[in-house]
Amino acid sequence: MKNLNNFLVKGTIILSTLFFVSSCTNDNDEILDNDDIENPDEEEPAEDINITSTYVISEDETWEEGITVNWGGHVVIEEGVTLTIEPGVKILANKNAAPEFYIKGSFHALGTEEAPIYVTVPEADRTEDAILNLAAWGGFICTASAESFVLDHAVVEFGNAVLTDDHISIQEGLVKLEVGEPSYGFYSENPNTKVVVHNSIIAYMSDDAFRPEGGQISFYNNVFAYIGSTGGEALNIKKGTTGDVAYNLFYHIATNGPKWSNKNGVDVQSNINAYNNTIVSGGWRRNKSGRGGSVNIEESARGKVVNNMIVNCRYGVRIVGDEEGTNVDMENTTVDYQYYYGNHDRMTSEFAPSNGYLKAISENSIAGGDPMFENYNVQTAFTITESTPGDEFPTPNEGRKFEEWNNYDFHLKSNSEALTSGTVNVSPMYGSITVAGKTYSVPRSSDYIGAFGTK
Repeated sequence: MKNLNNFLVKGTIILSTLFFVSSCTNDNDEILDNDDIENPDEEEPAEDINITSTYVISEDETWEEGITVNWGGHVVIEEGVTLTIEPGVKILANKNAAPEFYIKGSFHALGTEEAPIYVTVPEADRTEDAILNLAAWGGFICTASAESFVLDHAVVEFGNAVLTDDHISIQEGLVKLEVGEPSYGFYSENPNTKVVVHNSIIAYMSDDAFRPEGGQISFYNNVFAYIGSTGGEALNIKKGTTGDVAYNLFYHIATNGPKWSNKNGVDVQSNINAYNNTIVSGGWRRNKSGRGGSVNIEESARGKVVNNMIVNCRYGVRIVGDEEGTNVDMENTTVDYQYYYGNHDRMTSEFAPSNGYLKAISENSIAGGDPMFENYNVQTAFTITESTPGDEFPTPNEGRKFEEWNNYDFHLKSNSEALTSGTVNVSPMYGSITVAGKTYSVPRSSDYIGAFGTK
């Protein structure tokens, strides 16, 4: 960034150069051409990077502001090494190479509101027909030695490529990853890996966008949109993962927004605070019976599910189990203060999922009324079509337009019942995480329900 000192130094150089030119003119009657005057402070612009084979980063590296990275080979970040990506960088995946980031150290994508970082595909491949049909790259794969992963003001699109023997994650034998299956958009396996995703957009992923199987996570102020073609969660959280999912918009997710489980957990129990999120039209592309559509907790996990706005979803908050019980750690789990709306009886009848442990919505939750968004018609903006009454898999009527959510405003009108119906009693598990030279903070829950409050 330019500052006053730089400006003064450059001014001094210019004045000195002019004095030198004037002296030469007086002495020799010669005028120097401007092309002969060099500015020693002038920096060469950073060059684009072309990756055509496996690209190993063995010492700290920075991809400089504004460059384009043509991403046609796997990127390996060695243990103890950090890749820092500056604002405005565009990382464009070659869909024929299906590259992945294999992270043994740290990955820090540090964009800004004015200059976000893009991880996507070339413009020619970025078509609306490609939404949920193009899986161009293989994922951010964090190994057990990975220290930190940050996406701040980033736009991430078109992940979940099908894995082959060429992928390093396959060659290294990472658990749960198999040839012929889609990669995760993100994967981690160490409970101590710091995972910070703030102020970002994750969209058009064909399967699970994030699959942490261990980590200290902080997901705040993000948009997750069109995740999963016929299955997949925005956040499919597994054993050994703890942290916060707060103030996010989940828009048209195939299955759930956040889901978490502690299956096969040993040392660190999965424990998630999911609060003040807005979840719209979730669960309708899942082609397997009985799966969720908003928030899902299962397999000995625990957490808090509070202040979430759940609109036109296939199911409300689901605790896996039945009338005989559940193995979810209910002694340490809170589910309350949700706001439910559905424009079809298939939605309203499942606010308390028929295939779950909870048989009624919680005491302080609200069901039925229009939440009164500033600009989103909950009755007509999204609908489902049943081929026959009681159709198990109704067809979601979805436009699938780029940045569709930007056409709407999910803030609440001043007369919304949700504005004063929340609880402020949930503190974030990780109120702040310091990584990449910056402290990332998450606020506590608000007195309104949903991600946005009033404008």
